[in-house]
Amino acid sequence: MKNNRLRPIATLLAGLVLITVYSLFFRKPDYELQTMSTGSGWGYQIVHNGKTVINQPTVPGQPGQHGFPTEVLARKVGERVVSKLRQGQFPPTLNPAELSQLGVSVQ
Repeated sequence: MKNNRLRPIATLLAGLVLITVYSLFFRKPDYELQTMSTGSGWGYQIVHNGKTVINQPTVPGQPGQHGFPTEVLARKVGERVVSKLRQGQFPPTLNPAELSQLGVSVQ
């Protein structure tokens, strides 16, 4: 009698463990950020389901073709863009104040 009561609970727990393991180890992230070295500094790409959705080799919204001075800055800005994409913002534009807040020198 006691085994019959515990069986549904054990089955439910086993199912939850399987779902947790799958989501932690096998699910791909929805957006993947990649930094890249360019001829003029650093840039980033954002990939979604294996396709590049944003290729940003230069500092966005700034005149000229200047990349980010460091990989760290390119990654910080790319992470902010990914955050905006996850919130449903498209296009995920950044204004000069946001860039400045992230440590990017704006003109």
